[in-house]
Amino acid sequence: MNKRLEQLLERVAQWPPGAQEDAVTTLEYIEASVNADKKLSLEEQEAKLESLREMLRQSIARGGDYSPDDIDLMIEERFGDSRVQGR
Repeated sequence: MNKRLEQLLERVAQWPPGAQEDAVTTLEYIEASVNADKKLSLEEQEAKLESLREMLRQSIARGGDYSPDDIDLMIEERFGDSRVQGR
C-alpha cells in the first residue's frame, strides 16, 4: 500500500463520524471506478485516458497550473505505466 495512503487511513480513525462516512463514500466511488475500468478493453482505457488528458489540457489553456508533463505524471501515478507507455 502507498505509504501516504496508509498514514492518511490511520489519521481517518481520529476524524468525526460524519467525515469518516464522507471518506468511505469517496473511497467506494473510487473503487467502483477502478473496477469499472478493469472491464474496459485496453483501447477503451486508452481512449478514456486521452479524453482525460484533453480535458486537463483545455483546463490549462483556460489558466490552469499544471503542465502536460505534470498531467502525464499524475495519470501515470494513478493508472500505472502499462496504460500510459509511449505518452
